[in-house]
Amino acid sequence: IKYTCDESKLGNNFGANSEAPNFLTSIFFKKDALDKYYHKPSKYSVTDGYLSCGSEWGISIDNNAKSCVMVYLGDLGRIPYEEQQHWRLHNIVVGDRSNVSFKRDFQAEFCSPTEPALFFKERLSIFNEKWKEKFNWDLFRPLNKDDEHHIKTLKIPANEQKEFDEVILSLNKLLVDSLNISEMKKSLSFEEEDKSISIFEKYLSEKHNFNSIQMFSFLRNLQNLRSKGSAHRKGSDYEKIYKKFDKGDLSITFENILIQSIWMLNNIEKVCGITKEEPKIMGEV
Repeated sequence: IKYTCDESKLGNNFGANSEAPNFLTSIFFKKDALDKYYHKPSKYSVTDGYLSCGSEWGISIDNNAKSCVMVYLGDLGRIPYEEQQHWRLHNIVVGDRSNVSFKRDFQAEFCSPTEPALFFKERLSIFNEKWKEKFNWDLFRPLNKDDEHHIKTLKIPANEQKEFDEVILSLNKLLVDSLNISEMKKSLSFEEEDKSISIFEKYLSEKHNFNSIQMFSFLRNLQNLRSKGSAHRKGSDYEKIYKKFDKGDLSITFENILIQSIWMLNNIEKVCGITKEEPKIMGEV
C-alpha cells in the first residue's frame, strides 16, 4: 500500500482530509534502517526517540521496539526526499510500536527507554551527574571529542562478530578506560602494580566499605573479552572468556552484558549513597 507522506494531504485529529490516512499512521521499518546514521556519528545523531542531521533536519522515531523502528507517516514527510528513499528500502508491512512510544505520544507520560542500549546510556548519564554532584569529581571521566563516537554509536549489534567486537571495545572505553584512577588514588592504599580495576575495587572497599566479587569479576571478564577479541587475534583464550558471557547469540549476549552494566551502576549508587528512585528495565535490574 502506497500513500504520500505530504502532511498537507494527510488526515489529522482536527478533520483535515478525512478520507486520507492519518498523520499518525504507524509505519514500520527494519532495525538496520538506522545503521546508515550510526555509521556516521559526526554527521548524524541517533538518540532515544529522535534522529537528526545536525541543524538540517530531525525526525521523531520509536527505536524502543525490539524488532523494528516505527515512524509516523506524516513525520516521514519532514525529512529530505533522499532520506525518504532510504527509509522506503527498509519498510516492512507489520511491526510493533513500543509501550514507551505510546505513553509518551498519547498519554503525555515521561518514561525512560526500555531498549537496553538506550537505557544504559540514560543510566550512565544520570549516574555521572549524581556522582559529580555528591563528590565533586567524575568517577567515569568524560570522553574526549575523538572518543565520543563510542557512546553515540553504542547499540545492540546484529549477530555479527565485527559489530560485537566494536561494541565490546566501546563499552570498555566507557566503563574501564574512563575510570578516574588519579582521583581514586588520593588517600588510598594500593600497590605499584595495581591496575585500574584493582584500584577501583580497593577504592570502593576502603572508602565505601563495599566488596563484590561478582561485580569486579564482571569488569575483569569484560576487559579480557576486549583484549582477547577486539585487540588481538582470536584463539582458545577468546573462546574461554566468551563462554562466561555466551547466551547463544551475539545480540542477546551483548544485551545481557548491558543489563549487567546497569546492575553494576545501580549497586555503586546504593553503596555510595547517591541512589534516587529510578525506573527499572524489564524487571531485571
